[in-house]
Amino acid sequence: MDIKAILNQAVAARRASQHANALSILKQGLKAYPGEKQLLGCMAQTLEQTRAYEDALALYTRLVDAKGDVPIPFALGMGRCFLAISRFAQARKVIEPVLKQDPVNVDALTGMARIAHHNNQLDQAMALVTKALSINAKYQPAIHEKARIHSSLKEQENALQTIFQNVDSEQPYGDSIDLWINILRDQKRELFLTDQLKELSEKYPARAEFHFGLALNYIRAGELERARTILERLVKQSPNNYKILYELGVLERIAGNIARSREYLGKVLDAKPDHAAALRTYSTDHKHQYGDTVFSRLNTVAANITAMTISDQTQLHFALGRAYDDVGELEASFRHYAVGGAKRKKEMPFKEQSNVRMFNVMKTVVNHDSMAQIEQGGCTSDLPVFILGMPRSGTSLIEQVLSSHPDIFGAGELKYMTSALENIDILGRRLKFGEVEAAFPHEQNASYKDRGEWYVAKLKEASLGEYKRVVDKMPGNFNFAGLIGKVLPNAKIIHSRRHPVETCLSCYRIHFAEGHQWSYNLSELGRYYKRYWELMSHWREQFPGLLHEIRYEDNVANLEPQARSLIDFLGLDWYDECLKFYETDRPVKTASAAQVRQPIYNTSTNRWRKYEHLLGPLLEEIGDIVNLYEAQLQDS
Repeated sequence: MDIKAILNQAVAARRASQHANALSILKQGLKAYPGEKQLLGCMAQTLEQTRAYEDALALYTRLVDAKGDVPIPFALGMGRCFLAISRFAQARKVIEPVLKQDPVNVDALTGMARIAHHNNQLDQAMALVTKALSINAKYQPAIHEKARIHSSLKEQENALQTIFQNVDSEQPYGDSIDLWINILRDQKRELFLTDQLKELSEKYPARAEFHFGLALNYIRAGELERARTILERLVKQSPNNYKILYELGVLERIAGNIARSREYLGKVLDAKPDHAAALRTYSTDHKHQYGDTVFSRLNTVAANITAMTISDQTQLHFALGRAYDDVGELEASFRHYAVGGAKRKKEMPFKEQSNVRMFNVMKTVVNHDSMAQIEQGGCTSDLPVFILGMPRSGTSLIEQVLSSHPDIFGAGELKYMTSALENIDILGRRLKFGEVEAAFPHEQNASYKDRGEWYVAKLKEASLGEYKRVVDKMPGNFNFAGLIGKVLPNAKIIHSRRHPVETCLSCYRIHFAEGHQWSYNLSELGRYYKRYWELMSHWREQFPGLLHEIRYEDNVANLEPQARSLIDFLGLDWYDECLKFYETDRPVKTASAAQVRQPIYNTSTNRWRKYEHLLGPLLEEIGDIVNLYEAQLQDS
């Protein structure tokens, strides 16, 4: 077979997204034609498309001639790889000469725009990318970069409009799909995103990217069977795709299939040993010891941590924090948690003043007098059950106990209540809770009954049959307890409480998939907890009897009377299966996925003392609350 035929076969395989096949064809070709530059160039481009940027760079470098001159296609390939791994100075060195030689080269213009964007020279970046698009209006990398610039300028609607050109296509631009999804998620438009992904999956059935994105949205919504069906189909098509394997590992962990989860994650790490998210997730259910394989791998990968993306660095620091905690090196553990938390805050900044304002508004506006003046009624359904409180306070355990009852469905952490309450009218004042996908447009000024009925309809969609009660255990619904009592007057609200330091310590050591930005700094965490404590005191004072309160410590000490009181509170008959909660097969989409599959254990109470010397900033904020809670425990 001649060189042209080999290239044609490899390019055809690449266009069909069969990159492994393309690489195999090129490797065989290079055995027949060692050092052939066209084949090496095609292999470098294929490696670049599979994001193996370091390997691609090594090949591109081999293509530099003896005088040090770099042919333009290879120089641009090197530049793209340098940009992909954030080596911007080196990217400039190879791209800038190309632009001087060829001022209308759209690849070079886009690369220089990316560099200007990195340097926060947004006007210059926009000018460069606009010039590129005036030359080729359909050049996908330039479209993508223009959308990124719009996003950096906080022009999100312009970014979405621009990026969708790359998304709604027979040949979508993968990075643009990721950017489009992330912008919509940042805007909390999850429902819209799911609908769009369904449409795109049907419109372009051969494009795996849309099916994959839809599966991830199903996982986020707790619809695991739908997600599993899609991902298992995709992994048959691409058995070694570590992205698909990783999401299957996450899904099976949520579903309680820990062994199956570890099998998938192990395959990810076989294919990509430095996959930071897989390392962290795998480590979550592993008891580390000096010298074991997982501990050794973590430290080996950590040697190259500075070359990783900020997101991967964050994942690895949390994995290392867990590992060093397991082996008793607490100072090293907390250094990793502190560094990982600081990096996570850069990814997801915490707007503390906005949070303070929301807490204050709720305490000021939602009280006994204001609710008494509102004449309209809510939805009278008794289907909803809320378990709320701080994350890591025992909400998953309570839900698992309740879900063991045949008349109760545990729906997990649902995001619907915030949407239902967005822009609600309280005596002429409309409440806004941030960037939330509202269930009702502002101009509609929906009634309390309509909002409650919309929420109940969502509960029915989330449940998998006919139940008397459906549980929403979104902890953050504690913000809305007083409003829930008005919109859904027959709903049952359970407040889960746990020792303040145990709760905060557990939050601090978790890499949350989303939200909870207040948890990554001990001082901010303490201040947030104090606001939570004060708001719960407000609800008790203003709405006596609204909350059924239960303490984690009481559950651990003697579960049966607590469980019986819960079932009685819900107005249902007792079933002994509620005490065998660890046998119940249902998704648990939290860090407690493994714990709730086990019988009650008491090692998670009063263990914070060994960390006390490391918790100064936290204890400074909540020391008085700790004393109050411990006094309440002693009095009970």
